[in-house]
Amino acid sequence: MAGQTQRSRLARLRRWVLVTGDRQAVTATLLLAGYLLVAPVGHALLPHGPHLGGRDATVPLLNTMLSGTFLIFSIVVSINSLFISGEQSPLDQQFGRVQSVVEFRRQLGEVIDADHVPASPGPLVRTLSGEILERAQRLEDELDTADADVRENTSAYVADLAAETGRMNAGLDDASSPLSVTVALADYNHDRQINDLRRLRADHADVLSADAEAAIDELLGLLQYFAAARQYFKTLYTKSEFASLSRWLVLTSVPAVAITATFLHYLAWTPDSHLLVAGIEAVSFAPFLLVASYILRVTTISRQTWAAGQFVATKESGGAIDGIDRE
Repeated sequence: MAGQTQRSRLARLRRWVLVTGDRQAVTATLLLAGYLLVAPVGHALLPHGPHLGGRDATVPLLNTMLSGTFLIFSIVVSINSLFISGEQSPLDQQFGRVQSVVEFRRQLGEVIDADHVPASPGPLVRTLSGEILERAQRLEDELDTADADVRENTSAYVADLAAETGRMNAGLDDASSPLSVTVALADYNHDRQINDLRRLRADHADVLSADAEAAIDELLGLLQYFAAARQYFKTLYTKSEFASLSRWLVLTSVPAVAITATFLHYLAWTPDSHLLVAGIEAVSFAPFLLVASYILRVTTISRQTWAAGQFVATKESGGAIDGIDRE
């Protein structure tokens, strides 16, 4: 029990560092941990060894960090410029983007027979998930009189779909930002659900009624709408994340450069203090840790939400469904 609790805590800590934690808080935590490790702890472990106040060790390191800060700032600005340039398109393309979103909502409204489709990501996904479960239940009802194998396989598929949808909806309870919505959608494996449903139809095509075929087609269509919506929300999140990174990098890099350059300029008049030098080095590392924290989250979410269309691109973590061959 104790080991399981420890693993659970480590998993929550890992998720906080990689995904859910505020990036500034993660950066500050890493900086503080590094400072404590190098300054008081390191000084206590090596009281008579080489200390950080030595000019031969300090000046080259801080000069390298200064150069690296300018370089990483230029790289992030270049990446952000790519996103900005993508927005600077002709009027007809801008109109086409708006029209495609309007058309998506209109078509979805026709499919689910709704006069109004929510515009906010969270309510929209909840509407989609509710319709997906309703169509899945309808499919199960249509096959209620089929043979035992068909009923068993269909029930297993619907139960798996309902469990995965329930976990996603639980994550949407407090979702309001593009990040929180994208995180909630990350573990919903729509590619696998589409593949399983197609396999179910192929295996039992000879016993499916016209109504059951129609229910499967409707369910496949809704899962494809969900896939498109998730990728769109992930795009919005990525743009928002890089905009936030650029803003915070400016707020971090300028003070870091100013403090480091001032320290180097007046190094001859500063006290030979281990703690002071460790603090200056921690400040110079701040931009790098900030960028690392953002990149970790973007890459983690991109990996979790990578979709390959009609192919299943992710490893299955929940085990096979009885009666459905996933190969």
